[in-house]
Amino acid sequence: MRIVVKWGGSLQQNSGAIADDIAALWPGHRIVVVHGGSRDIDDTVAELGLPRRTLRSPDGMVTRYTDAATLTALMMAMRGRTQARIVSELAARGVTAAGLSGMDGGLVRTRRKAAVRAVFGESVRVVRDNLAGKVVGVDTRVLEALHSCDILPVVCPPGMTAEGEPTNVDADRMACAIAAAWRADRLLLCTDTPGVLADRDDPASVVPELDRDAAAELVATLGGGMRMKVAAAVEALDHGALAVQVCDGRVEAPIAAALRGSGTLIGKGRGPI
Repeated sequence: MRIVVKWGGSLQQNSGAIADDIAALWPGHRIVVVHGGSRDIDDTVAELGLPRRTLRSPDGMVTRYTDAATLTALMMAMRGRTQARIVSELAARGVTAAGLSGMDGGLVRTRRKAAVRAVFGESVRVVRDNLAGKVVGVDTRVLEALHSCDILPVVCPPGMTAEGEPTNVDADRMACAIAAAWRADRLLLCTDTPGVLADRDDPASVVPELDRDAAAELVATLGGGMRMKVAAAVEALDHGALAVQVCDGRVEAPIAAALRGSGTLIGKGRGPI
């Protein structure tokens, strides 16, 4: 069984429970961990005296404004803080893990968005110094090589262009692209909500299941990070992933609970795997 776990950057307080579940599944299942690092990035940006800025696209997607200084801070935070912590958590449970960025081994290939349109107040402007990219390819050979040595890959942004330029990519989109290219049986998007909610103010209104088309229609109605997650899930299904599950990473035994069917399953094959 191939499982990709997206370990949300907001789940530091429950990292031990997530690591426990991964250790219990490994090595009986082949696992890739993909992580973000929003809290660590914000802390590092603040420590370096840099502004925390975001861009809102005309269709409502919000992303981090990544100029050259912010990209450096992002790499420092995710490799030096978030990833090091995850690798350490896994090692403490007997799991040998290797930290990678999307640049390593040509894992995640990107194309930089040379110009993006963003909303500033009442106007829309073109931004040209944003070092963000779109994932255009994934080479899974480095993942296969690590698994052949019983080493669990732990992956984070950035990705890299054909010219060798690092570019920031959303970690949810990176996880979905890896899951699709690797033909994962399940992608678990562990986050700080119970799943996709019918009513964003009611945590009990979890939508248990969505097919691909229903998820695509829902994207425009969602806000915040959930909008990006569901949009990325649709992309993953379109390119080879079998199922994507948005699940609560804050609960006891979060991955085990997800594999028993909690959260929102997008795609085929609801139920335990």
